[in-house]
Amino acid sequence: MSARSKIFNRKVLAFLICLLLAFLAWTINKLTKEYTYDLPYTVCIHSTIQTNIRPSCATNIMYVRVTAKGFHIMFNLHKPTELDIDIKRIRLTRSTEEHHAYEYVLPTRLLQAAIKEAIGDAVRMESILTENLYFDIH
Repeated sequence: MSARSKIFNRKVLAFLICLLLAFLAWTINKLTKEYTYDLPYTVCIHSTIQTNIRPSCATNIMYVRVTAKGFHIMFNLHKPTELDIDIKRIRLTRSTEEHHAYEYVLPTRLLQAAIKEAIGDAVRMESILTENLYFDIH
């Protein structure tokens, strides 16, 4: 191996190491900033009291707008996105809307405590974008 190729290999290696360090610094910088993100949740209900109500998941998805540092949002993206709610804590009502005639409706404002528990203290809940969840309980 000639002296010229050794110098070239060292320069390439030094460039690749600098590129890797720059990428790591950029990633850490981006993940320490605050972002707003819409987290999707599937809400399922069950009953610990009544045995005639079978577990059921909502027919639509609930979206929650959150603000947090990039690290915390990334962590929440990899957590399970299903909220399991005991029906004794909430009240379902029969839907009056035409296209949801045979379903029960749950206003999402009643789930704020469960959502805050699911997302953790490091993430700030801005709003719940979905107004109602619909359940087909037959």
